Amino acid sequence: MVEDDPVAAGMIRHFLNKSGCLIAGTAMTGEEAVEIAGRTKPDLALMDVQLACAMDGIEAGGLIWSQFGIPVVYLTADSDQETVSRAASTEAYGYLHKPVQQRELSSAIQIALNKHDSDCKLKEKEQWLETTLQCIADAVIAADSLGCVKLINPAAEALTGWTREEAEGRDLLDVFQVLECETREPAECAVIEVIRNGSTSRSARRRILIARNGSEAVVAETAAPIVNHASEIVGVVLVFRELPS
Repeated sequence: MVEDDPVAAGMIRHFLNKSGCLIAGTAMTGEEAVEIAGRTKPDLALMDVQLACAMDGIEAGGLIWSQFGIPVVYLTADSDQETVSRAASTEAYGYLHKPVQQRELSSAIQIALNKHDSDCKLKEKEQWLETTLQCIADAVIAADSLGCVKLINPAAEALTGWTREEAEGRDLLDVFQVLECETREPAECAVIEVIRNGSTSRSARRRILIARNGSEAVVAETAAPIVNHASEIVGVVLVFRELPS
């Protein structure tokens, strides 16, 4: 709990105790708040925006979030756009106006903790996915609904000759250039079929992949749509692997 007004601090402490919250530490300055947060690693920081010190609450809250990943709920008497924008830039988990009431404080804390828990679980799933994609032998390229590359794994980098940094944001058809095996005419990438039909490509197709340096490899490719909760296609994942010569 960070509050430099003794009266307000006493009231907030009373509300927190009534809500069953355990206060890991209290601070009156931004510098002290960052130090205590780093030492005690609380579940949440309740931060007054206006602090009578060199480091105000928003700067302290930003450091607490960026350095320790601790969610911050701000308390302030100010509602001007600049203050709100600064608070939002620190990925604030809540913003309450003083004088705060126990019910709204308790609700804000619970919502912030629930949201942070959900965010942590999502990040964990993303890390699992990232690690899996980095390790699997098949080449994988994911693109958004406009065909811009969002992800490319090491196996795909090796076959296409494009690094992740170079490929991300580019048109997938620039990175994955294929020819028909029989005629050597430009082939329709499986991604085009998926975007056109809205369904997974029917079967793995043999194609000649032209790498960035001009080298060739025969690959089998297939693609599937990435859909959101409304069943709208928001992207496509392309999977391919090199076939024996």
